[in-house]
Amino acid sequence: MESVTPIFVTSWHRPEMTKQVIEVIHERTDDGTYEIHLWDNGSNNTTVETLFHMYGTKLFTSLHLDSRNTGCCYPKGVFQAMADSEYYVVTDNDVLCPKLSPDWLSRMLAIMNEKPKIGLLTLRLPPEWLQMPISEDDNVIYCKAVGNTFKMVRRAAWPDKWSSTAMFGDDSTLSTLMAEKGWQIAFCKDLWCLHLGQCDNWGYTDDQVKMDPRKAGYGTPYVYKYEPDTYRPL
Repeated sequence: MESVTPIFVTSWHRPEMTKQVIEVIHERTDDGTYEIHLWDNGSNNTTVETLFHMYGTKLFTSLHLDSRNTGCCYPKGVFQAMADSEYYVVTDNDVLCPKLSPDWLSRMLAIMNEKPKIGLLTLRLPPEWLQMPISEDDNVIYCKAVGNTFKMVRRAAWPDKWSSTAMFGDDSTLSTLMAEKGWQIAFCKDLWCLHLGQCDNWGYTDDQVKMDPRKAGYGTPYVYKYEPDTYRPL
């Protein structure tokens, strides 16, 4: 029997964007190979009502509402604790996976099995300089840090010194801790995704943007042309 890969989607406001991301996962991932778990960090009542409606229509396997209301941050260790498979995937609620055959998930799993030193692997998303590339080989580009763009995590690579004081740290912290243990961080060379959040206010209201101090210096969205199914830049 083929193993099931948990896909954890982090949610904070933007319910329609969340719905689109989950629907596209279903459309573009082979049946029976994955489960979707939604983790929401204290969104407003309208968003929560939408999420419960989506849960009622069986768009995902489980819905978790974090009572700590951590907003744009989330406890990264919780997915490590919830998953019981060799690998699991974490993505934000503003990233679309590509339409491919074989599908994106099976291709990422094949890379992880082929390269047992990779601890974190994501789909590719411009601009690549944000990940600080180091080197490349046949199908991956090694880098210093990756974010939640369908990030595949090897459970065995989880840093044992990740503490409660770091549980709300950013993605570079997790990447650094894994690298210190000798694990490699990489993104796929030929598998792309699309970031829906690169629009006005990243899809948030003005008040919601003010809740996330990181977005203040992001500047204007990065815009480029891409193939409609693969998301490969033109």
